[in-house]
Amino acid sequence: MMIEILLQRSMAHKTLVGFHEYNSESYYCGYVINHTEDFVMIQHYSKFGVKDGILVRHLTDFKIFESESEYLKGLQTLIDHQEMIVKQKVNPSKIEDFNQHFTNLFEQYVGNKEVMIKFETNDGEIYFGYLEWCDEESFSILEIDSDGLLTGRSLFRIEDLKMYFIDDLNCRKRNILYKARYNSK
Repeated sequence: MMIEILLQRSMAHKTLVGFHEYNSESYYCGYVINHTEDFVMIQHYSKFGVKDGILVRHLTDFKIFESESEYLKGLQTLIDHQEMIVKQKVNPSKIEDFNQHFTNLFEQYVGNKEVMIKFETNDGEIYFGYLEWCDEESFSILEIDSDGLLTGRSLFRIEDLKMYFIDDLNCRKRNILYKARYNSK
């Protein structure tokens, strides 16, 4: 049985497998710790590559069993770089001159490809990327998707900027995946 082979391979070689439930958008992934004819036990991982408990489920609950997908390869990269996920690069005690303007901190990251920016526009859209340039009226980012793929350059007006994050978990995840994909440093 192919499912048996997939589960055995995950146990023997510590390869990630993904599980899609019937009638649900739920998705679980991790390493198989043990399994029987009816049940599987996995070390579950979050989308950030962080251990997220032990999952025990009946095998008949799953519609699709996945291995070697791009998502799982990306997740393995995150697992392998845990220290970069949990460690925030920006030290709040080193932030200077924030009181001057809303975008002052934002502007400090122009050209920085070590720290990614996440921001929301006034219409509720959320974007991630590296800040390429900024002036009083607009800014440009090198936009990165959730799989670390470069989607292009985008230009925005400062007046449309509602809020921004610097180096949050999603930013660090995308940063690691981008660098792994494009062999950047």
